[in-house]
Amino acid sequence: MSKAIIVVDFAYKGQKRTGRGTGRQGLKAVLKYLQYRDKRNNHLAQNHAYERWQDRGMGLSYGEIFRNCDALQSKHVLAWTWVISPAPDLMELVPQRERRALLYELTERVVEDYYTERGFDVPEYSYLMHSAKTRPKDGEPPQEHLHTHIILPGTVPSTAERLPVYNNATKGHDRLFREIASHHFADMLDERGIDWRRLREEPEVQRDDPELDLDDFFSR
Repeated sequence: MSKAIIVVDFAYKGQKRTGRGTGRQGLKAVLKYLQYRDKRNNHLAQNHAYERWQDRGMGLSYGEIFRNCDALQSKHVLAWTWVISPAPDLMELVPQRERRALLYELTERVVEDYYTERGFDVPEYSYLMHSAKTRPKDGEPPQEHLHTHIILPGTVPSTAERLPVYNNATKGHDRLFREIASHHFADMLDERGIDWRRLREEPEVQRDDPELDLDDFFSR
């Protein structure tokens, strides 16, 4: 199996507190952490005027996003938290000045397409980008690891009342999420003329002797 070109994940925060990091206080803590986490890796984020969140209806600050999650929750889901993380080695093929814009566009394509494929209207959401470093392997230097965190409500708009949304792996929702993300990331690399498939090609099995008879290796 070839190495994945993108990793995605979804989780949810329920209203009920069942332990550390859960419930309303858990969500608020996560939002605050996400807002200020990248100060270490992004000098611009050290400026309080820096726009950390990309607002698509949920807000520009962790407090505003929390209030909207609270107002738009479903019976069981206070908020959905997604992560979209393209493979660092493929993102390195993208010119540095274009990476942020690519990841923003990719995030929005994935969110909108996922809900559309599920038969829902696209809900309000907000997201931000984080930058980290990969762990060095085999003496290679660490790579930049760009990824986005997306916050979505537990419900979506409809012509009547808002509808609850549940993401369930047993119903194939995680597979759909991965397929949509992989499709859009591949398309965006192709649109930019980036030769990325060579990094995902399976090594060809070499046969030294074309006349090799497998019967010689297995008893009958």
